[in-house]
Amino acid sequence: MIGIPGANVNQKIKRVSPIISIERTCNKVSNDDSAQQYKCPDLPQQSKEQKNYSEYGDLLPVDNIQNGDEYIAALRWAFGNKKIKNIALTGPYGSGKSSIIETFLAEDEKSVQKEGWPKRLLTQNKAIRKSALKISMATFEKGNSTQDGKNESISVKEDEVEQGILKQLFYKVEPGKIPQSRYRKLHKIRRLTVFRNIGIGLILTSLLVAIFGASIFEKYIRAITDFLPARFSAPIFTVAMIVLLLVVLSGVGSYLYVTVISRFKVKEVKLPTDTTVQSDNETPDSVFNKNLDEIMYFFESTGYKTVFFEDLDRLTNPKIFVHLRELNNLLNNDDAIKDKPIVFVYAVRDDIFSREDRTKFFDFIIPVIPVINSTNSGEILLQMLQKAAENGNKHEISEGFVLDVAPYISDMRVLRNIYNEFVVYKKTLRTAQGLSLSDEQMLAMMVFKNLYPNDFADIQDETGIIKTAFLDKQAFLAKKQQELQKRIDTYADTITGAQKDAMKTIKELKYAMIGTFMEGFHKFGGFSSGFSHQPSIAAETVMCDDFDMTELQRKGCNHICIYVYNHGSQCLKIDTTSLNSYINRWKQIKEVSKNGLQRLQENLQKLRDEQHSLSGMAFVQLLSEFSVEEVLSEEVHSNKLLVFLLRRGYVDEKYANYINYFKGTSITKDDMNFILSVKNQTPLSFDYQLTKTPMVVERLQPYEFEQKAICNFALMEELLAKSPSDKLTAFLAQLSDESENSWNFIDEFIDRTTRLDIFIGLLADKWPGMWAFISANETITYEQQLRYLRTLLNVSDAAVIKAQNQDGCMACYFEQHEDILQQLASCNTANVIATINDLEVRFEALQIAGVPNEVLDCVFDGCHYVLSDTMIHTVVSYKDTDMLERLAEQPYTTIVDLGYEPLIQYVYENFASYVRDVVLAHATLSDRAEDIVDMLVRLKDQQDLQLKLVRKENFHLDSIEACAGEQVRAESEKWKSVWNALLEKNAVGINWENGISYWKTYKLSEELKRYISIHADELSKEDPEVVPDDFIQEFILADVEPTIKERLLPVLRMKNFTLAISSIDEPTLRIMIDCQYFAFTDKAYSEVASKSPDLGLSFILHNQGAYMEQCEKIPMTTNLLEDLLPSSLRQEYKSELFSIYAEKYMTTKIALQMKRLCMPVTQDIFDAAWDCVDEGERGQLLLENCPVLDAADLAQKFSEIGGDYTALADRTRRHEAELSATPQHVLLAKHLQTVGYITSWEEKVSPLEKETSRKVLKLRIKQVK
Repeated sequence: MIGIPGANVNQKIKRVSPIISIERTCNKVSNDDSAQQYKCPDLPQQSKEQKNYSEYGDLLPVDNIQNGDEYIAALRWAFGNKKIKNIALTGPYGSGKSSIIETFLAEDEKSVQKEGWPKRLLTQNKAIRKSALKISMATFEKGNSTQDGKNESISVKEDEVEQGILKQLFYKVEPGKIPQSRYRKLHKIRRLTVFRNIGIGLILTSLLVAIFGASIFEKYIRAITDFLPARFSAPIFTVAMIVLLLVVLSGVGSYLYVTVISRFKVKEVKLPTDTTVQSDNETPDSVFNKNLDEIMYFFESTGYKTVFFEDLDRLTNPKIFVHLRELNNLLNNDDAIKDKPIVFVYAVRDDIFSREDRTKFFDFIIPVIPVINSTNSGEILLQMLQKAAENGNKHEISEGFVLDVAPYISDMRVLRNIYNEFVVYKKTLRTAQGLSLSDEQMLAMMVFKNLYPNDFADIQDETGIIKTAFLDKQAFLAKKQQELQKRIDTYADTITGAQKDAMKTIKELKYAMIGTFMEGFHKFGGFSSGFSHQPSIAAETVMCDDFDMTELQRKGCNHICIYVYNHGSQCLKIDTTSLNSYINRWKQIKEVSKNGLQRLQENLQKLRDEQHSLSGMAFVQLLSEFSVEEVLSEEVHSNKLLVFLLRRGYVDEKYANYINYFKGTSITKDDMNFILSVKNQTPLSFDYQLTKTPMVVERLQPYEFEQKAICNFALMEELLAKSPSDKLTAFLAQLSDESENSWNFIDEFIDRTTRLDIFIGLLADKWPGMWAFISANETITYEQQLRYLRTLLNVSDAAVIKAQNQDGCMACYFEQHEDILQQLASCNTANVIATINDLEVRFEALQIAGVPNEVLDCVFDGCHYVLSDTMIHTVVSYKDTDMLERLAEQPYTTIVDLGYEPLIQYVYENFASYVRDVVLAHATLSDRAEDIVDMLVRLKDQQDLQLKLVRKENFHLDSIEACAGEQVRAESEKWKSVWNALLEKNAVGINWENGISYWKTYKLSEELKRYISIHADELSKEDPEVVPDDFIQEFILADVEPTIKERLLPVLRMKNFTLAISSIDEPTLRIMIDCQYFAFTDKAYSEVASKSPDLGLSFILHNQGAYMEQCEKIPMTTNLLEDLLPSSLRQEYKSELFSIYAEKYMTTKIALQMKRLCMPVTQDIFDAAWDCVDEGERGQLLLENCPVLDAADLAQKFSEIGGDYTALADRTRRHEAELSATPQHVLLAKHLQTVGYITSWEEKVSPLEKETSRKVLKLRIKQVK
């Protein structure tokens, strides 16, 4: 591999820091405007090597290549081989072939010199360079490109090539060495030589004249002698005069020859016979095949043995090589040339011949590995930069940049020249002018300049491919911005239209539309596309929520079908313009309802941000987001290097600064175009690039800053950077007109400026309605509004803030956003506090995380908030987070325990609303009982709130007296509902004390009855000692559920029962009887029995002993006896009463129950009972009571009963009687046998019913005589 001085590509390059900082640390410009470098006093003294170092490098081949030993060895071997006459060095352009040749020649010279002069003299060994020629016939490309994008080559004919080679051969040597050649070059005429030659000629002429014309010579001598004065008549003076005359004539002749005669040629000599003699200079120059004699003569005369041909392959004409090969053969075969061989060395590219031809044409081929290509050019450039840095010339060029652009550089000379031009440009533009320019961008421009010189030259005229690229960018951005603007307008129209539209829902809009088109109250049938009573789209379809109203447009509906009462169906034509308006409104409302206003605002702001970012988007970002084909025209994107430089940001909008030398007051053409646009009032884009902005500001008049065309970001930035001026004031004044153009400029400028605070501060001062405009604009997102507000609060004083609060817009904005203080946490705290106080803000909700304590103290101490549950929660969380858990169920108790006086006083001042809006808003409440009573006392005139509070709170009072007992007695009517609610809620202790306390004030009200009824079980267990007889008497007579009285009356005993029994209702009386509430007396019984016989019976049964003692005083009745005998009366009492009253008050019921009731039945009682029952019941009565009858009575009763018992009644004979075998008949049989009525009995199966096995009793009747 070939190297360059100071570079070794195979050697691992020592890496420097990522940024190789390359710049002079101390520069000074001389008076003649040339940049001269001075050594800074504080810098170390430079070494001699550093003083001699220069960053510049020539573009010539070098003679000390590195890593070229094998190439030199190969050439030495080839030159040592006498058979080799055509040698090729093959490699790409810029691979170092010429440097190999130069190094070879230099090495050869060194080796010859080492031999010493005696050896060289003996061997006649000379350096190859002494007998070598170098011929180069390179062609070049024109700056203009052809249609295929390649540069057009300069055409060179074959004859011109060969003639050029001949010229380089012949003009190499002194004309004197080839005197016979027709290709003698013009050479410098030496006056001394001419003087000498003329002098010699004159002497020879004089001698000839003296010999052949003695007389003439004598006259010449005599004339000289006569001319001399007499005292100089000696011969010596004559000789001296002759010599002097010869010298003068020689001097005059040489002067005339050099100045005049040498410029004339004899072109033609005409003879008298019309024959002309013409100079052979007019003979056309011949080429190789016509001038072989010249070439042969040249090599015979000069002794050159080696010819180096370079760059002949660039001519793209391989025929020249055929001629050269032929020439080489001729030369080596010429016997006149003694010193052979004649060697031709060709430095050509590899592909000049085909694979067979190249080995046939050349005798020896040496391949050359390129010293530089796109893969290693970066390393070589890094070596250059590193060497410059080591010698005190640091450039701010990163390794990444070098490796980035290196692949586009594949030629060593181009790389060297790029570096040279970079140094020149940097020292001229950056160092000399003191501009802050990027070394990387400057080097990138030099790369482009060397690879595309014609396009670079066009930049000076603001034309060419780079200018086209930026015009393409502007056109693309304009197109994209227009597309975004359409979408922005659509969103803005949707938001503003929906906000302003009185119809907030689609259904409302449809009703409004139909009502308008029907022109009255009729029945809607649908829409049709023509005059037809049959609608194309039915009413049901139109009124459906998901109906697409654009369907009306697609179907061309222009009539509405309606039904007019008493007139039938009609079809009315509608205004399609109005229909389209309703459809557009439908679209807006649908969009808002679908996505929500906030979502639409966010989408709108995203589009605006995207549009803003586009306007200021550099090529780097633009090409990263969009394809090259989208942004750039075909002409530009076909230039891969330019696209790369643009994409990487190495060429940007400031490219003019890297190629032009600006005077102090000069401006660019773009700057002038902007000035003209302002004067012509033809606005350019806001982001139009200005180069010399201060000069532009200076050249514009103050009144021109009132025009819309003045809107330019760079211009405003420049004005803000300086002290306030009339121009800035005029600019800001026209921005405050609330026009769409002004707002677009403002909204986009704040994303670009570095002086946002100054801009907003000045603008707010000039535009009092700025915040009203911003806050009312539905198309501005919350985040964007906050950005303006933060800046406004940071830079404006209290007066400006108050002025911005038009119609309370700023205070309202604070109140509407609960996170506002968080969003303003970065603002000046004092300004935020002053704003809250001055605007009297009252927050409805507030997020306080991250908000400065000073601001929160201002808000809470000053009660700048609505007294709501949300805000109280916020206050408590700020003061004591541990109490938050209690706040949910104990809102008032928590405030009391918190002890925050501003909050407590705020609550007391607005207590009714606090209870209504805060306390009662909680799902569950469990404040302390004493705090609840406190609230009830404070709400004494708000009975509805008192009731709601009692019913909502979960609390308990041991004594109802604790709830404003004194006030209740003083103002009983005001508190009745509260105590009623306490009873209803069971909020007081369940005991007779609370009930009696209530009763003493409000008597036995329905609420108290309900309370007693609900808690009857508990009250029945309480001590009734405190209950007075008056209450008990009222309770007994009150309309209370019997079950309640049943529970309570047993414990509510009157100390003195004086209540008339007749006044007590039966259910209550029954309860009292059941619990033996009053004593049993005949009088009491009479009153009870008179009220109800059943109650009388119950009274007896509950007082059996007392009744038996007084039964003689109480009259007996059949009903009473019938009730008493089967009742729960004790058995002995029943038997006693039966024995006394049964015979007299016998009834059928008693007769039939005697046996079951185990009554003591006697013969008399049986007879009384026999008389009371009918014949069908006598058999049963007999069977149940047969033991009381003897044989005679039984015979009589059998006779009276008859039936199955008839046989038993016959005692006149002995016989058998049959009875069914029932238990009662078995008992009867036993009794008959006992009294001797029968002799015996037995149980047998009836012979008549053997199949059923039915048994019967066989009774043997005893005969009585």
